[in-house]
Amino acid sequence: MIKYFFTRQFLLFLAVGGLAAFLHWLARILLSHWFSFSWAVTVAYGVGILVAFLLNSFFVFPKSTKPKQQQARDFIITNICFFPVVWVFAIEANSILQYYGVVRCTEAVAHAIAVGIPMFATFLIYKLIAFKDTKNGK
Repeated sequence: MIKYFFTRQFLLFLAVGGLAAFLHWLARILLSHWFSFSWAVTVAYGVGILVAFLLNSFFVFPKSTKPKQQQARDFIITNICFFPVVWVFAIEANSILQYYGVVRCTEAVAHAIAVGIPMFATFLIYKLIAFKDTKNGK
């Protein structure tokens, strides 16, 4: 499995994921003007899922023969399963940073770190399940 991480496809995934994560993070900052941090993370996660799916399906896994509806279903299920990890980590990291006296940008830092946590696992799930090439079994 480690061989999958030394590919052009994984580098594309990192680039696409980085952009989606940045937009997710930026959406959370904007949403924080109207929602609590917890709710802003939740709503922004949906923005991140949408952007990530579109970018991954067009740039990282364009050769997938699996129907788009099934790709989207599997992609969304994967991200819903990882949502608690991101959400809890963002909330807890924010509390930990504040506990240790960090007073500036704690929400932004905590959320940025949390978004990157599921990176390796989601790549494998996307590659082997969500965007699997059903004709070639790849």
